Amino acid sequence: MSDDGALPMGRRAFLGSAVAAGAAAATTGTASAQDGEVVEVEVGDYYYDPPGEGNTLYIEPGTTVRFTWVTDNHDIIVDEQPDGADWEGVPATEDTGFEHEHTFDVLGTYHFYCSPHIGLGMEAYIEVTEDPPDEQTVAPAIPEEAMTLGIATAFALLATLGFAYIFLKYGGQPTE
Repeated sequence: MSDDGALPMGRRAFLGSAVAAGAAAATTGTASAQDGEVVEVEVGDYYYDPPGEGNTLYIEPGTTVRFTWVTDNHDIIVDEQPDGADWEGVPATEDTGFEHEHTFDVLGTYHFYCSPHIGLGMEAYIEVTEDPPDEQTVAPAIPEEAMTLGIATAFALLATLGFAYIFLKYGGQPTE
C-alpha cells in the first residue's frame, strides 16, 4: 500500500480496467447512433448495407444517413424521390474511404442505385416515414440471373458427382 492510501495497480489490472472503460464508451456511442439521428450505410461490392427487408431502409424524418465506401468504383444515382426532396446522391464514381451524408426530411420513398453495378442488383430504397418498423431484417437482394446461375451450378456439380459414382462403381473394369 502506498502512503496516500491508494492500492498499487498491476499491469493486468490496469489493462482490464482500460478495456472495460473502452467497452462501456463504445456501447454508449452505439446506443446514441440507434436513436435515429445517424444511420451508417456501407457501399460495397454490389450492395448497400443496410437496407433491410425488400432492399428498403426505413427511417424517420430528420434522420441523417452516412454512406461510407468500403470498396472502389461506386456512385449513388437518385432515380426517384418525393416532390420537394433535394437529395442529389453522388453522381461521380468514388473509391474506398469516401463518405457522403444526407439528412432526409421529406416523407416518401427514395430509389437509388449504383450505375456501374445496377445490372448486378446494386439498388435500394429509403422510406422516410413517421412510423418506421422497430426491427428491420436484412435480406440480401439477389438478382434473378444470379439465382438461375447458382441453381444451374448446383445441378452441374450434383450431376458430375453422380456420374463419377456410377463410373467408379460400375465402369473401368474389363469383363470377360
